[in-house]
Amino acid sequence: YNAYSILNTGRDEYGMFMPLAFKSFGEYKTPLYIYFMVPFIKAFGLSVFSVRITSAILGIGAVILSYLISIIIFGRIRISLLSSFLMAVSPLALQFNRMAHESNLSTFLVTVGIYFWLRALKSANYIFISIIAFTLSLFAHNDARVVTPLILILLVFLYRRNLAEIKGKFFKSILLFFLILSPFLFATPKEGIFNRASFVSIFSDRGLIEDINIERGEDKRKDFAFSSLFHNKILVYTKKFIDNYLDHFSSDFLFLSGDPVKIYQTLGNGIILLSLAPFFPLGLYFIFRDKISHRWLIFFWLLIAPMPAALTRFVPSASRSFLLAGITSQIISLGLFYSVIKSKIKVRKIFIIATVLIFSMNFAYYLHYYYINTPLRYAKEWHFGMREVIDEVKDVQNNYSTVWFSKEAWGYIYPLFYLPYPPEKYQPQEKLGSLNEFGFGWVRSFDKYIFDDFPLDLVERRNTLFIGAPVNFSKLKKPLSTVYYPDGNVAFYFADHNSFTEINNEI
Repeated sequence: YNAYSILNTGRDEYGMFMPLAFKSFGEYKTPLYIYFMVPFIKAFGLSVFSVRITSAILGIGAVILSYLISIIIFGRIRISLLSSFLMAVSPLALQFNRMAHESNLSTFLVTVGIYFWLRALKSANYIFISIIAFTLSLFAHNDARVVTPLILILLVFLYRRNLAEIKGKFFKSILLFFLILSPFLFATPKEGIFNRASFVSIFSDRGLIEDINIERGEDKRKDFAFSSLFHNKILVYTKKFIDNYLDHFSSDFLFLSGDPVKIYQTLGNGIILLSLAPFFPLGLYFIFRDKISHRWLIFFWLLIAPMPAALTRFVPSASRSFLLAGITSQIISLGLFYSVIKSKIKVRKIFIIATVLIFSMNFAYYLHYYYINTPLRYAKEWHFGMREVIDEVKDVQNNYSTVWFSKEAWGYIYPLFYLPYPPEKYQPQEKLGSLNEFGFGWVRSFDKYIFDDFPLDLVERRNTLFIGAPVNFSKLKKPLSTVYYPDGNVAFYFADHNSFTEINNEI
């Protein structure tokens, strides 16, 4: 909707002209993905298709990049084709490339930066494209502000001798980096840089501080004089970071269950297909045994990818470690390829057939859960039914002076998007409430629409349309209409004063 607002008015939903940080729900989104959507909104209108096509294009680009980087790293077309294929069927990549998420764009740009950096080792002019991509990634997702500097430091260290040969162009590219970055440093409001981190980082976890205080209190009871030596923020935060970091290399996250956040996972599957699990350690083994020329880049890329996620309270996180998709595909493709060519000729065909069959069964299992079980089980988490709700609202809203959505109907952004509501009309009305513990605010109303808990006297509101989940109503005589989840359970009821029994005065 912010892209739609920029397209029509040059301003975001809050009336800010071409912002470099979008206030959005209060968490201040990075701007690049929103601006990236604008031409697609222009071409296809404000629709689900125009939103998701942007992500799909980035996903296709990631598959191509996987092939191109693999060619440089391994120098074998078969490994490169295998790498791009594994990227195309990666549960982690598919989960995010079929939805709209800023991590898609930032990961794509970081990968473009790595690719052109490697190209620059033979043709120096590519260094400028690399640096531009890295710089833009900082505007694409907050997590890139951790990953991109670490990747750049790694690249400079690993290829310092090559840079010495092109130091003139390298220093010009660094100047370009700061020129592009300067708007972010000087024109972005302070909240746009630090707001999200202040809510989600491990340093905002009050529970850790409470644990320190409890442990110091226990020491005090035992008259231990050096309590702060063992119970302090440095030790606690370090331990928490390491614990969070290692979660991203657990078998549960990688191969079995994935992200605990339901919209970021496919039921019954990890971020990598289970049938590929043996080839992940094998790939790492072969990379160092055969001394692959870019082995340290591969190794540290793998180590750096989960670092943004490890700094947050919500782990393991697929969205914040999306950079794993590209590098794990590279490692697994090498492990798979070498497993084939190193096997004895007599058993090679059997090994290939068995591997293909097991992989095919595993991929079919993944697709079954992705298309059948997950949509049924996680429909509520995906806010299923809101498009149907707004379609119904369009048909009947002229009969009412007020349309009241309960908080279980997810808020103001759905009417804005699906109506679609003119941005120039919404901007003067915007009013975001105070932020909750996760850094998100709530809009209570605009125009004739209210988004709040139902009033106690809803039966007496004769000119109000109420929309809510079953839990928001009691003793409904007959709802005006009903929206169902895919499993047949009721998602939302429509009701007005005629829908209730005469004695019902409460929700």
